[in-house]
Amino acid sequence: MIKNYIKIAWRNLVSQRLFSFINISGLAVGLAVCMMIMMYVAHEMSYDRFHENADRIFIPQQSFTMNGNTMNMEYMSYAAGEIIKQRQPVVKDYTRTMAYFKPVIASNPEKPDAKFSEKNLLFADGNFFSFFSFKLLSGSAQHVLDRPFTVVLSEDMAKKYFGDENPIGKTIVLKTDSAFTYQVAGVAENNPSNSSIKYSFVTSNQSLLQMKEAKLYTGTKDISFGNFLPYLLLNHASDTATLRRSLDLMAKQDKTFDKVHYSLSALSTTHLKSNFGDSSNLKYLKIFPLVAVLILLLALANYMNLSTARATLRAKEVGVRKVSGASRKTIAAQFYVESALFTTLSFVLGYVLCYAFKPWFLNVLQLKIDSSFLYSPMVLILLAVLFIITILIAGSYPAVILSAFKPVATLKGKMSKATGGVAVRKVFTTLQFALSVGLIICGIVIDRQLYFFRHKDIGINRDNVVMIPVHNTFGNNYNAFKQDVAQLSGIENVATSHHSMFHGYDMVSINGKTKDDITMVASWMGDDQLIKTLGLKWKYAPATGERLAGMDRLVINEAAIAKLHLPVDPVGSYLQSGDQKFKIIGVLKDFNYSSLQSEISPLILFTPPAKFPFFKRDGCNLFAKIKAHTNLPTLLGKIQSLYKKYDADTPFDYTFMDDAFNAQYQAEDRLSSIFSVFTYITIALASLGLFGLAAFTIEQRTKEIGIRKVLGASIGSINSLLSADFLKLVILSIVIASPVAWWAMHNWLQGFAYRINISWWMFAFAGMTAILTAVATVSYHALKAALANPVKSLRSE
Repeated sequence: MIKNYIKIAWRNLVSQRLFSFINISGLAVGLAVCMMIMMYVAHEMSYDRFHENADRIFIPQQSFTMNGNTMNMEYMSYAAGEIIKQRQPVVKDYTRTMAYFKPVIASNPEKPDAKFSEKNLLFADGNFFSFFSFKLLSGSAQHVLDRPFTVVLSEDMAKKYFGDENPIGKTIVLKTDSAFTYQVAGVAENNPSNSSIKYSFVTSNQSLLQMKEAKLYTGTKDISFGNFLPYLLLNHASDTATLRRSLDLMAKQDKTFDKVHYSLSALSTTHLKSNFGDSSNLKYLKIFPLVAVLILLLALANYMNLSTARATLRAKEVGVRKVSGASRKTIAAQFYVESALFTTLSFVLGYVLCYAFKPWFLNVLQLKIDSSFLYSPMVLILLAVLFIITILIAGSYPAVILSAFKPVATLKGKMSKATGGVAVRKVFTTLQFALSVGLIICGIVIDRQLYFFRHKDIGINRDNVVMIPVHNTFGNNYNAFKQDVAQLSGIENVATSHHSMFHGYDMVSINGKTKDDITMVASWMGDDQLIKTLGLKWKYAPATGERLAGMDRLVINEAAIAKLHLPVDPVGSYLQSGDQKFKIIGVLKDFNYSSLQSEISPLILFTPPAKFPFFKRDGCNLFAKIKAHTNLPTLLGKIQSLYKKYDADTPFDYTFMDDAFNAQYQAEDRLSSIFSVFTYITIALASLGLFGLAAFTIEQRTKEIGIRKVLGASIGSINSLLSADFLKLVILSIVIASPVAWWAMHNWLQGFAYRINISWWMFAFAGMTAILTAVATVSYHALKAALANPVKSLRSE
């Protein structure tokens, strides 16, 4: 029986090639989108869950208030993990890691000329590989990190530096602040793409303790803020409340801050939460699943629309089957089998499309997913569930509608115009276009906001300014390098700063009127050329003859005047930080030194003398203002040559300030790109839905059209008559979508301190796009019906 059903289904598929193609391809596109989003969401939700004890591993985090200012910290001192385990019985074990904050220079001593800059150097306790479930390809989990200056390489690093040779026992040189030789004790699998712990090299904390800079990282002997991330393995996952209360009791012994509060973050949530706040990925996880469900439902609605739109062609077939003794259940089963065949073909095509567009999708999201994850049991189960649900939904409506045809009415040709659920399909079509219009409006608002970001005057002249990171490996040669760069013909001006622009700042405490009155303010440190190089403007310029540089002076921005309760013109006033006093020699007009998502905060700019050793500890940044119409590749090549003259080992790197500024809005850029694609897909699916509804409706009105033509109706009047009903649905969809889209975008824009206004033309553009799309879609069927010979349509009756 099922074999016959499949044969009939295949014949119908082949005989109606156009509708079959539209049905299968439309559903395939919806399934492909759903598959990609499903894999992305599954991957993000699976982070760190592959560890054997993932449900019992937690990270302690601290928040504290200092004179009303709340700060959050997740990194703690080297001693914190051990102290917590000793005092808290609920903690079974712990391990500590410190991710080195900048790239290291790595080389194989046997090939000393081949040096590479590498990221993801991780210092860890000796139990790292037994605490976590990272797989070692060689070496013992209990012993690979039990000695100083031993290292475990990732599989990629082992191949890169030692080729096909066995690296165990060989040595590799890693240069941090100083160069050290490490013995390879093990090789680990590359860390999975769904791991929040990243490593290329894992070396022991014992190595760090023997370095001369150890005190900079290991910190104090008690629980405090530091550079290490402590992971606690609890006896039971339910012990978190007990541990939290105990940690808060321990915090009361610390009198440094007004109030310290502890929280515990589960290992499996660290990827989605960053510094007590949501990462951009968490925003996507809220939006994308909803979009996936909507697009899949639209694709399914289209399938059902087109299936039932062809119902009149199958009506007599159903009538004959019923007269011959077939039950409604049997006919429903037949249409379910037919739907299953269409769905299977759509699913296969959808998977092919998903696989083909997966690299683009992941590239837009700047995400990597291991191939092994895509074929993991969890993903295969999700695909199977999606397949089953699609068959059940896709087959249900056609099976119920078509199996309900009354044999007498169908054989006499007296089917009701309501047959097939026209009203239901009108609702579907309206919702489809409402979603399309809504996405178009959202896409326009996001695009305009990004345009606003890139063209707003932020108070900095960031055109043609290149930032070059300089490491402490320069030794005492930085000033010579800076002077050499300044003398290049294409350079207008150079300056030095501890930080690169838009990549962070320091915090400094400023004393108030009383001993306990302390205010934390963002701070920068730059030489006396930085203000000129960045094109910053003075609100209150320094007095004539006043030198800008000095260890006892500083510059503030306008926002700092109110924050620090200073006079309107504070030039000549003094600020005190700890025991040191600084003279305010000028006030800069406010400029955006961080993202436009937040208001301009108070800022203090320290201006030490030109020969101040910015580069001594963590390095510094050289800012070079390039003259207009300069050949950039040639100039950058000259700067690189000068760089290599003073530091041949460290790779030369640079960033244009414009690029650094734009990089702050990568999350919004990704959202805009994905929204654009989703919009195109929903428009296409909505057009397919309208195509199906138009096909069904016009087929029902064939006799009416024939009579109108016989009575002299023109092609244009018939086209207008048939299109009018569908345009009403589109206009209704615009009315529904506009307030919803305005509400969604209004709330989204509230997340930015500087934002655009939502304008009427955005709604008008989206509405006109929907109307023109609908007219183009409906006109195909309307013109076809209007051009048809009325004799044939009337004779068929």
